[in-house]
Amino acid sequence: MVNKWAMRIARKSTRRQWIVDDILKTISAERIYRTLDYRHKSEAHIKQYLHQPLKSRVNSICKKLWPGASKTTLKRKAKDALLWEADVNTTMNPVRFFGVQHRSDFVVKIGGIKIAIKVKRGETGNAIREGLGQSLIYASCEDFDFVVYLFIDTSKDKKIKASFSHMLEAAFIESLWDDYNIRFKVV
Repeated sequence: MVNKWAMRIARKSTRRQWIVDDILKTISAERIYRTLDYRHKSEAHIKQYLHQPLKSRVNSICKKLWPGASKTTLKRKAKDALLWEADVNTTMNPVRFFGVQHRSDFVVKIGGIKIAIKVKRGETGNAIREGLGQSLIYASCEDFDFVVYLFIDTSKDKKIKASFSHMLEAAFIESLWDDYNIRFKVV
């Protein structure tokens, strides 16, 4: 049996947690989902919509991490820090795990850490399991220090989001962060 500590889990400093949480807060902001017709738009459309706020947030993180840097330097650092799989000008190298290739939706490389971002939408267990599985793969390979997984609940009654008030689900979400460095949120 493999010891869970045999996997390389990145250290969670206050600064690293702040970066991860700031990114999650940005892509899960309530104002986005009041504006975006997420129930009827494709995942690709949602990711395209999320790209701009994420780009802006990475820019502000760079300003906080390097307060004395010139505007040109900050612009270059922010541009280099955010990779988006749909950007034709960006090369995102896939990670290999279980003999196959996997590619996250976004990658943020900033402040000495590398974060995979996964965005899924749906209303079934299948959709949520797929995103969880992908997040565990990113967390288990050596390419990423942290994973941000955002699930967009498209069910009319928000049954998946409502489940967060249950003890079992809350404990599971906490264990994803504690044991795998995965920040998971449902909007």
